[in-house]
Amino acid sequence: MKSLCMVAAIAIFTATNVQAADAGKQSQEIGRYQLFQGTFTTLDLKYSQASSTHNAVFLLDTVTGQVKRYSNRIDEDGRYIETWLPTDVTQQMGPKKTFPPQAEGK
Repeated sequence: MKSLCMVAAIAIFTATNVQAADAGKQSQEIGRYQLFQGTFTTLDLKYSQASSTHNAVFLLDTVTGQVKRYSNRIDEDGRYIETWLPTDVTQQMGPKKTFPPQAEGK
């Protein structure tokens, strides 16, 4: 009987430790993903003056730093598509160039 109680105590202790480890892992995952609404600007590279500003919903992974933009559309076959598009920067833009003001009359 004494050994049966000992086995039961070990089983309960082990189960408690496993649950505590799972809870610790789960608490690290809480709040990992953040949703926010923002705007982004697209530039037409052929016509450097053409740009458009859009509103969107973004998904931020706070562990990896990856940002995705929500997109929905109807494709050529009439299917409704919803997806998260990565927002990887393919070309890093430099700082905006500013020129000194010109004197009047020139």
